[in-house]
Amino acid sequence: MERRGSKDAEVGLRKAPYVPVQVPRRNFEGLFVHALKPSGAFAQSLRDIGYDTEASQEYYPLNVWRAALGVARRFACAGQPAEEANRALGHHYVEGFAQTLVGRIFATAAPLLGTERCLTRLPTYLKAGREDMKMVLEPVQEREWRVRVVDGDPLPDFVAGVVEGVLRRTRVEPRVEVLERQPSGYALRVRWDEA
Repeated sequence: MERRGSKDAEVGLRKAPYVPVQVPRRNFEGLFVHALKPSGAFAQSLRDIGYDTEASQEYYPLNVWRAALGVARRFACAGQPAEEANRALGHHYVEGFAQTLVGRIFATAAPLLGTERCLTRLPTYLKAGREDMKMVLEPVQEREWRVRVVDGDPLPDFVAGVVEGVLRRTRVEPRVEVLERQPSGYALRVRWDEA
């Protein structure tokens, strides 16, 4: 005798199929096309790992993004420790993004929005670049916030550099520290002084 609903319960327990993380073209264009402008061996190394500035596609697998950041560290940040290089690449990313159509709009609006309003919009900006990441912000005191990021493939220093770059657009002097590093995410302390 078959129990009613038993197969339905089994189906409900099955996990959703794994969907690999995709990184949009605009992330690559902001960093490479607009900011770093690779040529020669730098451009060839990017092609070797699956990214060609001349023949881009809409989305790339996360491993191509990570490999491209590795290539950028070697060529654009040679000699720097990995953490410093990743932070510098975060700054370059924001500078390059500010040269895109959407980025120009943001760069113009940022000083008008102010630091805290830009900060509270960071989770939305982050999702636009990587849908698998989650950012939670918490004010600690005046001009200090704590940011927790859930990320299965964390790169906290890169994101710290991005946060610094975004907040600089609001005409303040930001300081972003990485407080915690975990395999599934990290915590940042974000502080700033008026410029």
